[in-house]
Amino acid sequence: MHPNGELILEGFEAFAKGDMEAVGALFDDDIQWHAPGTSALSGDYRGKAEVFGFFAKLQELTQGTFRQEIHAVLADDDHVVVLAEGSQDKPRPFTGQAVFVWHVRDGKAVECWGVQLDQAASAAALA
Repeated sequence: MHPNGELILEGFEAFAKGDMEAVGALFDDDIQWHAPGTSALSGDYRGKAEVFGFFAKLQELTQGTFRQEIHAVLADDDHVVVLAEGSQDKPRPFTGQAVFVWHVRDGKAVECWGVQLDQAASAAALA
């Protein structure tokens, strides 16, 4: 696998273990995170503090039940695409596919677009 793919996969694995220190080490200080749609989590987040606030809100809204399964990682010198299936049990059960498009520069994740394929169902599950 391309080193950028390994970097991002390490981040997903650390997130799954709750190791936010390891996740933070992979992020550029000025990382940008984009969550399109109309859910309680939708928006643009800038910098590690805002992105980690987004992660905390995700865990709070799903009462710690959020989890992901990685299906594929595609990577080159500038980008990584992750195909994943996310699920949660609370506040309402939901399982859906998502695509994450990462921009990587100098060995750090600098930007991510995380797109739920069924944004309406995802938003309803968090309401």
